Amino acid sequence: MLERIREGSQGVVAKTILGLVILTFALAGVGSYLSSPTDVAVAVVNGEEINQTQFEQALQRDRARMQQQFGEMYETIAADPAYNSRFRGEVLERLIDETLQQQFVRKLGIRVGDDQVRDTIRSLGEFQVDGTFNNDRYIALLRQMGYQSADFREMVREDMAASQFRAGVFASEFYLPSEIQQIRKLEQQSRDISYFVVKAANFADQVTISEQMIEDYYQMQLQRFETEPKVAAEYVELSAAAIAEDIEITDQQIQTYYDANQARFSTDEEREIAHIMLESEGADDAVAAEAAALLSQLRQGADFAELAKTRSADTFSAENGGVLGSLEPGQMDPDFEQAAFALTKSGELSEVVQSEYGYHIIKLVSFTPGQQQPLAEVQESIVERLKQEQATEQFYQLQTRMAEIAFEVPDNLEETAAVLGERVRSTPLFSKEQATEPLTHPAVINKLFDQQFINDGLNSDPIEIGSQHLLVVRVKEFQPARTLPLTEVTAEITESLKVEQQARLAQEQVAALLADQADIGALAEQAGVTLQTAAATPRFGGSLDPQIRSKAFKMSRPIEGKASIDSVTLANGDVAIVAVSGVQDAEVTAIPADEELNSMAQRQAEQGYLALVAALKANAEISRNLRAATPEQN
Repeated sequence: MLERIREGSQGVVAKTILGLVILTFALAGVGSYLSSPTDVAVAVVNGEEINQTQFEQALQRDRARMQQQFGEMYETIAADPAYNSRFRGEVLERLIDETLQQQFVRKLGIRVGDDQVRDTIRSLGEFQVDGTFNNDRYIALLRQMGYQSADFREMVREDMAASQFRAGVFASEFYLPSEIQQIRKLEQQSRDISYFVVKAANFADQVTISEQMIEDYYQMQLQRFETEPKVAAEYVELSAAAIAEDIEITDQQIQTYYDANQARFSTDEEREIAHIMLESEGADDAVAAEAAALLSQLRQGADFAELAKTRSADTFSAENGGVLGSLEPGQMDPDFEQAAFALTKSGELSEVVQSEYGYHIIKLVSFTPGQQQPLAEVQESIVERLKQEQATEQFYQLQTRMAEIAFEVPDNLEETAAVLGERVRSTPLFSKEQATEPLTHPAVINKLFDQQFINDGLNSDPIEIGSQHLLVVRVKEFQPARTLPLTEVTAEITESLKVEQQARLAQEQVAALLADQADIGALAEQAGVTLQTAAATPRFGGSLDPQIRSKAFKMSRPIEGKASIDSVTLANGDVAIVAVSGVQDAEVTAIPADEELNSMAQRQAEQGYLALVAALKANAEISRNLRAATPEQN
């Protein structure tokens, strides 16, 4: 495995990853962070600090990646404080993982030599000009990133060592054909299952709920009864699509547009041509005479395709009988085109034509004249286009007025709505998760639940929620997060307790039944229920309850003809007693393809690597300074 690890640093993957890291630094412009270092630690991993500078670098890199992935939507996503908090936490955890991996690599004694580091840096395209390493570009990019050359080399060295280790782990994993065959046998296995269900509802009359039980449940589940902040909103909507619905287009407008845009509603003529070319570098009477003789043969009935194959100097088209394909203006020599476009009947031949390449005889293989679509066929599309054009013009006019009035009269939306010819729409109280269209757009949600905006009680600026689609919103009522009082949730708690108690009693009865160690038929009879059977049940699919099927395939095989018996509590509180009386193993003889073996090995390597990182983390001494990882609030 160590040999695999040593080979890993030379691989394309390692260099590619490193190049992406460098490019991300350069594009993200992290020099602003690096130019003002700080000793504040955001985490300490086994005594090794991750300082705020490192954290901000990683945060900026990940932000740049997210911006590239989501485009303009990223600003809306990033405006959510909850998202930002989660994002910063994820970046910190990733840095902790990377530090643990680097510590483990150092412990293994994996180190990359100076020559390897130098060669890798010189091979990175970011530092090359015209395919060659350029020292001036290298220095300039390092300055842009805020790095000293020695510090950058050490970062590259550590990244390469980590890449060596990862590559070695992945390259050393393998899967045997017999292992995949065993997996397939398990997947295709079927079982004879019998079961019966003890209904929790049958114990309803045995359940008594006291006030103390309700109080205790309430105190233990307080978090469950915390509500989300809610707002009731008012809004005015401006949409080009809605404007278009009210626009009427006259027949005269349709006709005028059709007449002015004839080219848009016509198809170009299409012509396919073939030619025979006799090559010459300029005027040549002998070649011209030879071409004239060929034209004479063609007019007397000679086969054009055969002559093209045997006589044409254009060997590429000659193989296809001289056919050049469709001809469009500007593709060929002007004199050639003039003669070709003069042909209007399929099979028609041109006179001998001289071009800069030689002498040609041109044949029109096929011809489709251009056609003008009648008004009736395009009328509907013209109406839609005219509506869209007029709606767009009105939209941008109204957009300006919308912004002006919403700002000038900030304490209500009535005048804004009047200018738009719309009405103010209102909502009842709702949480972020309960928002309905058109208020579900992240930019709208972020604005409505912004505490400063709520406190101000003013209209928002127009918020773009789609192409030519705007909202101005305001908060009509705000209900902060709160814990519901016991009086409001007593009925809910009582019902939950009943379900819990009924399920407990069902489980107790099942435990008593299983203690008898009787066969499942006798147990069903004791319980007074009907035994259900499902012979040859497949591991996947089928009509059997998924929880019962899953339990049956986790149970041991029958021993000496005696069924294995166990129980499972279902999602609704009922309890099923399940027996497996037979197992049918599939016969799998097909040899897995190399691609499947490699895919399974890759998957296993990924799982193994993640498990290694998790183990390193579980055994590490880690302290986190979340305050240092959180931006200061203004």
